[in-house]
Amino acid sequence: MDFSTQHRLTLADGPVAYRKVTDGKPPLLLVHGWGGSSRHWQHTPEHLSDIRDLYALDLPGHGDTPVRHGATGPEAMASLVIDFADRLGLERFDLNGHSWGAAVAILVAARRPERVDRLVLTSSGMARNALERLALTQAYHQMNLAMSLWRPWLAMSRPWLALSRPAVDWFGAQPPVYRAIAGHVLHRLPEDDEMLRGGVREFLSTDPLSALECAIGAGSPAFSSALETMATPTLMVNADADAVMPTSGARALAARIRNVREARLDDCGHLPMIEQPAAYHRVVSEFLNQPTRGRDTCPRAPRAALVSGLATDAERFG
Repeated sequence: MDFSTQHRLTLADGPVAYRKVTDGKPPLLLVHGWGGSSRHWQHTPEHLSDIRDLYALDLPGHGDTPVRHGATGPEAMASLVIDFADRLGLERFDLNGHSWGAAVAILVAARRPERVDRLVLTSSGMARNALERLALTQAYHQMNLAMSLWRPWLAMSRPWLALSRPAVDWFGAQPPVYRAIAGHVLHRLPEDDEMLRGGVREFLSTDPLSALECAIGAGSPAFSSALETMATPTLMVNADADAVMPTSGARALAARIRNVREARLDDCGHLPMIEQPAAYHRVVSEFLNQPTRGRDTCPRAPRAALVSGLATDAERFG
């Protein structure tokens, strides 16, 4: 189960780095979140490789995948994930997106419903009411316009930022620094200091322009539009001590998904696949092992009927 080796695949818009564990089982694609990489799924093979072939890619500007010269918002990343599956010859697959990667996964499932069998949304949520949605959408349009004007100039700063890489690496390698940064996403820090240091180093190595475009893209109206049509069987896994994505945002998202189950991990932060790998992967494994019941392709029901008919199964794991 060697998940440490990085592979490389050339897509239409450039190369992408990824990890894989395969032996002929149904495929599961893993999409990391903002500032992360495929290393976030390092414990997944131990728990899921007996039921799924695993593919975890690094999005552009993250991990070992080089930056793209065009836009890298969620719509572009959804196209990249589909292209990635095409190049691997994966006609149908399950999909797991973490945090910002969950928005990408939703867009993939909405665009290619015939290809995504099951969808897992990890540590994800959305605006909780109409006012928050309006504010987020307005901010998106304004910042997206600004990015269209400033992108060429910001891209020119990349060589200069590369010169600061040694200083950033030294700074991020200091125990008080990487522990403080990790403490914002993990409720309880693991004892493996090397894992913490490596994860924070990758976070600090994320291309700033790519990270900025990802952050702006979180308010894209394409995300809400996709929820109106998506009917893929979905599992949402959130944690009660997640300081990045509160449970209220997770409940707001669950209320917009037609065919959803919810699971919550107790005493856990924003990276359950790292902080509580056994409990997290047990929930995911149970969901992936469920027999397929056929797709719901009828028009979306009114919200009241939808909420009352949700196939939710709230579970708690300590």
